[in-house]
Amino acid sequence: MRLRVLGLSLCALGLMGLTAAPAGAAGSGSAADPAVTSFDSQVRVERDGLLRVSETWKLSNVSGTFTRFIVTRDHLPDDVDHVQEIGDLTVKAGGQDKQADVKTDGDVTSVAVADVSGTTQLDFTYTVKGAVAKTLNGTEVRFAPLTGINLPVTQANILFSTPEVSHVSCFAGAIDSNTPCTLAQIGETSGPTFQQQMLPPGNTVRMVIGFPEGEIAANSIVEYRKTFKRAFSTDTAQLLTALAILLLGVIALLVLYRLRGRDRVDPRRVVPASLFSLGTDTRIDFSPPSDLRPGEVGTLIDERIDPVDVTATIIDLAVRGHITIIELEHETEYARPDWELRRVSNAPSEELQRYENVLIRAIFGDSDSVLVSELGRQVRANLAQVQDALYDGVVKRGWFNERPDRTRSLWATIGIVITVLGVALTVVLALLSTWGLVGLAVTLVGIGLIVVGRYMPAKAPAAGRVLGQVAAIRGELLEMDVSELPVDQHAELCSRALPYAVVLGGSERWIDALVATDSTPDEEDEGFTWYRGPRGWHLQYLPDSLRNLTTNLTGALFAR
Repeated sequence: MRLRVLGLSLCALGLMGLTAAPAGAAGSGSAADPAVTSFDSQVRVERDGLLRVSETWKLSNVSGTFTRFIVTRDHLPDDVDHVQEIGDLTVKAGGQDKQADVKTDGDVTSVAVADVSGTTQLDFTYTVKGAVAKTLNGTEVRFAPLTGINLPVTQANILFSTPEVSHVSCFAGAIDSNTPCTLAQIGETSGPTFQQQMLPPGNTVRMVIGFPEGEIAANSIVEYRKTFKRAFSTDTAQLLTALAILLLGVIALLVLYRLRGRDRVDPRRVVPASLFSLGTDTRIDFSPPSDLRPGEVGTLIDERIDPVDVTATIIDLAVRGHITIIELEHETEYARPDWELRRVSNAPSEELQRYENVLIRAIFGDSDSVLVSELGRQVRANLAQVQDALYDGVVKRGWFNERPDRTRSLWATIGIVITVLGVALTVVLALLSTWGLVGLAVTLVGIGLIVVGRYMPAKAPAAGRVLGQVAAIRGELLEMDVSELPVDQHAELCSRALPYAVVLGGSERWIDALVATDSTPDEEDEGFTWYRGPRGWHLQYLPDSLRNLTTNLTGALFAR
C-alpha cells in the first residue's frame, strides 16, 4: 500500500516537474510531444558501497523546468527505513554547468533544472550513499535511478561497473511492479547491464545487484519510523527494564504499607463490651465503653469521616437532648418533606466533644432553630471545621499517631507527583527513543501509590482494645433480642442505640423496635422527645421519616 501511495505521489510530482512542456506542445498543432528519447546511465560501485553515477538525458520538444526523481527512502518491516543520500551533484547542458534545485520530500528526492527547451541533452553526475544493504549471503545494491518522470522514455540503458556479481534483477512499471525489464544480464566482459524499452510517464526502473560476501561493503543508512509500536518497544532490554521498575515499585509499595500503613492492631479481636449496663434499682443504663460516640466509631473503623458519621452524630445529639427534630406538615402528599432543628435551651449538662460543639455551631449559628432545607452554604462552609475537630479528636484519643486525612493527602500528593513525572517521562522517551515502556512503568508506580495512599492511615496500638469493643457492640446491635429491654425504658434505650446502629449496621431493627412501642396504632402519635411528627403522624411512619431525614441531611451537608 505504501508503495502504491508513493507511486501516485511520484506521478503527481512528475506532472508538476515539467510545467511548461504541455503549454509548449499546445502552442503548435504540429509539434511532437515532449519525450526522453534516451536515458544512458553508468554506475560505478565502489568497494565501500558508494555509487558514482553518470547519466545522459536526451530530451526532445521540452520547455520550462525539467524535474527528475530518485526514491531515497525505502520502508522495511519493523518500522525500519533505509535512506539514500545524494551528493556531489553536477548538471551540465551543452558543456555548461546548469543550476539544479535539490529537495527531499518524504520518500523522494527531486532534482529540478530550469530553462530547458527544445531538443537538448542534460548530463548528471552524483554519488549515492546508503544503497548497499546486508543480506544473508552477502550484500545487494538496491537503486532506482529512473523514477516518476512526467515524460515517456523511449529507451533506458544502465550499465554497472562492479566487482564479482552473484545475481541481478530489474523491474519496470509502477513503483511496486514485478514486471521484468526488457533486459537484465551479467555481461561476460562488462558489468551488469539493464535496458528498458518504451517506459510510460510516471513509471520506474529499479534494479537489484547481489554480491558475494566480502566484495562490497554494506553502507545502509538506517532510520527508524516514529510509531507507537517502536516508541513502546518490547525488545528484551526495554521490557526487562520496565518489568524491573514495576517489580521494584510493587515491592517498595508493599514495604511502605507494612512500615507506615499497616494497623498495629488486630481488627478481628473482640473485647467484651456492651452499650447497656445494669444500674441502680434494676434499671438499665446506656453506657458506651470508653464513652464512644457514633461519629468517632465511624471514623475509627474506616479512617475517614463519611456523611453517615455526621448524620448519626446529629441524631445522637437529638437523642441525648441537645437538639429536637421536628418533622413539618406536608403541604401535599407529593410535597418535599422538611424538618426543623431546634436547639434545646435546657440541654443536659454533659460535656460535649469538641467536634459536637463545632457541629452545633455550624448548624445553628446565632439562631435557635433552622430548617433542614435551609442548612445550605453556611453549614457546608463550616463542615471542614467539624471534620478537623473530629480528626483531631481521634488523634487525641491515641487511636492514630497522625490525622488520617493528612496521611492520605500526603501520600496521594506524592503519588500524583510521581504519576505526572511518569507521564512526562513517557512522552519524552516515546518521542526520542524506544523506551516508552519505562515511562509507563514509572506512571503505574505513581498510580499504585495513589491507591495505596488511601490505606496508609495506620491505627495506633491504643485503638486495638476500642476496635475489639466496637466489634462486640456491632454484634450486640445485630443480634440482641430487643424485647428483653425493660418495657418502661424501651423507647429510651432503643433511641440511644439507634445512632450507633446507623453507623455499625442494624438500624432497621432498632427503628422497628421503636415502632413497636406504639400501644395505640390507630391513634395519632406525637413522637418522642427527640423526634416530633406533624399532625396526623403515626409511629408506623418513623422508618420512612428517618430514611428521608438522613437523605435530606446528607444532601444539605455534603452536596456541592
